[in-house]
Amino acid sequence: MTLQKRLTKYEITKIIGGRALQLSLGAFPLVEPQPNDTAFTIARRELALGVLPIIIRRHLPDGTYIDIPLKEALEAEKIAI
Repeated sequence: MTLQKRLTKYEITKIIGGRALQLSLGAFPLVEPQPNDTAFTIARRELALGVLPIIIRRHLPDGTYIDIPLKEALEAEKIAI
């Protein structure tokens, strides 16, 4: 069984939404904020640049799971965010 390392649209949404929430609650951005940036646009830019230290855990039907570092998922397929 081969597992794809690319991100699903649901994983992308969860990462951006969670990071935008952190930023809106006062977390420091990992990229240089531009004038008039919202937490959402900063979170999208952080994901696109691959600077978020996130590991995605995918649960498999047999009860096991696989951990995929975000950088590997972004390298597997360059996504347009």
